[in-house]
Amino acid sequence: MESSLTEEFEDDKELTKYIETEDDWENVAEITPTFRDSGEGTVNVVKLDASVSSPLTSLTEIYAYLNSGVLDSYIPEVAEPPQTSLDLLYNCICTLRPLPPHLVQTKQSILASALIPFLNEEKIHLGVLRTLYRQLTGSRINCPRYGHHWEDIGFQGNDPSTDLRGVGFLGIVQALYLVITPDTLPFVKDVYALSLKESQEFPLMVLSLNVTRIALHILRDGLLDKQCQKDNDPWVSVNSMYAAVMYHIYHIWKTQHKTLSSSGYVLKDAEEAARRNPGKMIEEFESFLNSNYTVSKKQAARDQIIKDSAS
Repeated sequence: MESSLTEEFEDDKELTKYIETEDDWENVAEITPTFRDSGEGTVNVVKLDASVSSPLTSLTEIYAYLNSGVLDSYIPEVAEPPQTSLDLLYNCICTLRPLPPHLVQTKQSILASALIPFLNEEKIHLGVLRTLYRQLTGSRINCPRYGHHWEDIGFQGNDPSTDLRGVGFLGIVQALYLVITPDTLPFVKDVYALSLKESQEFPLMVLSLNVTRIALHILRDGLLDKQCQKDNDPWVSVNSMYAAVMYHIYHIWKTQHKTLSSSGYVLKDAEEAARRNPGKMIEEFESFLNSNYTVSKKQAARDQIIKDSAS
């Protein structure tokens, strides 16, 4: 295989430790998911006591956690990327004015969140993983911290934390955004269904982590500054960028019948398109959501999220 999803993590070591070898993706490609025993698109839900169920983890809880002081030791480690004269000229052209201090602070916090490793002692970290699993598979119960069930949603093995190299806690926070937001939940379920399709299957969470890496670099390099000013919230901007890149890849993968052998090319194309015009890609995704998912479908997603968040 000439290129891979995980090899995209090799650059920018000052931000965090990215995956450095091609072997990682080769191992992913060799995973044989066990979620089609009863037909395509189904999964083997981990058998636990049905009474073991906790509320879904919300983005509000995530932001409160990140603002509680956990980022203090990571903020100093966030380094500005070296810029050439062309970079500076491009930033001047693409950014109408410098970001105000409060947006700069939030931007730095997002970059720092990618440095937080998965921590077993932090209940909210496991809560995010379990929310991802439940929302994608339809399970209504908590699943174990370790086990091959994580491969059902596209992690590489029985411990999802080993896949987070390069994007850290942010990697699962952005995936959480997709599954806990009513407007995007129907979309990510379609992406998940495509990932299970035998002729086009791919490891969804590995893809998601690579897309977070793309969105993170676009934010870090100042290419989202204009969008951040428009949204007045870098979290909204970077999550929108992440979701838009996911849609771009999903559309190409589905309509052009892509397979794992072309994954590296698809990722490279998506990153180049996003860096050229991030605002346009976000607008295209928003248009797709409005034209492909009805109000009733989004409301059903909202009702389900509210119900399971209170369980």
